[in-house]
Amino acid sequence: MKKITWILFLLCSLLYLPAQAQEINVVANIWPPYVDESLPDGGLAMKIVKTALQRAGYTPNIRIEKWEKALAGSKLGVYDVVGAVWKTQQRKKKLLYSQPYLKNNIVFVANAKSQFEYNKLTDLHGMLVGILNEYAYDEKFMKDPQILKFKANRLTQNLIAVQNGKLDLAVADKRLALYELEHFMGNNQKDFRFLSNNLTTRNLYIAAPVANKESKTIINKFNQGLAAIKKDGTYQKILNSYTF
Repeated sequence: MKKITWILFLLCSLLYLPAQAQEINVVANIWPPYVDESLPDGGLAMKIVKTALQRAGYTPNIRIEKWEKALAGSKLGVYDVVGAVWKTQQRKKKLLYSQPYLKNNIVFVANAKSQFEYNKLTDLHGMLVGILNEYAYDEKFMKDPQILKFKANRLTQNLIAVQNGKLDLAVADKRLALYELEHFMGNNQKDFRFLSNNLTTRNLYIAAPVANKESKTIINKFNQGLAAIKKDGTYQKILNSYTF
């Protein structure tokens, strides 16, 4: 009788053990202040993503890769989640998207001496505008042949070109621009100004490969975790902890 009682006790104990969080592989490309191992919690985007996934019952393992490798690996199912991605029609064929968790304001950075103001795309005709490789900018902007575009790998390159008068404008995510101006332009920040009107605003998402049968569950749980951290104030605290 004692033996049976002991066995029942063990079985009941096992039933009430806390479930171990499921590990999930998240990939992102370096993109300060959103994704950067040198920043607190891996950057603003990664802090939000990790917190929402943890709230949803996952243990996220973050890996930083070059953008092309990160995107290709996710589409092939090597990674469970792309941690910071914009939505395009092309990408939607291979990726399932979450609810947006941040907004990216895509702005124009001009030389402080410039009097130019932007109101519509035709205002940019004949101008030389610095853009970054692998960015999914506004399609009409990218397809307009009368807007001359110079591609660079780092925003700092374009900022220096704007400062020296070699570019009319640089297009940038505003948080990235603020970060680069503070960290790399030092006392020269006064040489730049942001135009009043944005090129566009983009939503930032996590995405999971269509080919992975678990992707729909992951995305749904992330959405639930995101809603939970917004409701209890955690999300706003994260935003407030970053100055960019």
